[in-house]
Amino acid sequence: MSSLSFLSDQSEAVVAAVAAIGVRLRRPAGTVLFLAGEEAHGLFIVVAGRVKIVRESPAGREQVLTVIEAGNHFNLVPIFDGGPSPATAICLTDTDLLLLPAVALRDLTRRTPDLAMALLADAGRFLRRLVALVDDLALHTVQGRVARLLLTQAEAADRGEPAPPLTQAEMAARLGTVREMVGRTLKTFESLGLITVARGTIAIVDREGLAAQAEA
Repeated sequence: MSSLSFLSDQSEAVVAAVAAIGVRLRRPAGTVLFLAGEEAHGLFIVVAGRVKIVRESPAGREQVLTVIEAGNHFNLVPIFDGGPSPATAICLTDTDLLLLPAVALRDLTRRTPDLAMALLADAGRFLRRLVALVDDLALHTVQGRVARLLLTQAEAADRGEPAPPLTQAEMAARLGTVREMVGRTLKTFESLGLITVARGTIAIVDREGLAAQAEA
């Protein structure tokens, strides 16, 4: 528990108080934990597995806002504003979770200002990531966004972080486009000698060239 960002600087008593209100859950891959607009049950912590946070159009088109890895949390905003969940959460894998019920966590933050400030700092960091996402979608071409995603995946792998391979449909959902555009872009990059694609695996051949595409 103490490895969580909002608990890393808290006292043992606060960590114990947070653990005491937690409810353990286990959900299989594909489970919809909640839908955008539904009443928020609380803050979810991913103990093991991965969860994607998405917004969906009435026609079913999906925009991935972020993917939550083990050791991170989501659905923080409703804890403070009391409103519904702003996005949909879906388990990408079999997932172990710890749910901190909204009422109990809200009461705990009222009694523990340092905990409240740590949670607000996390909310601020997530807001900054959303601003970066809006910037990427609004100000960069599809080619630039695909290049940036490929480089981000490669850099995560270099650091030893989990970077599961993405299908073209998953890439499109992250990048605010359609699978066909991703496929055409990958073929363009391959023809330029920037990447190779074999059996669904993408390998970067020219990082500098791909970085130039990302900034174009």
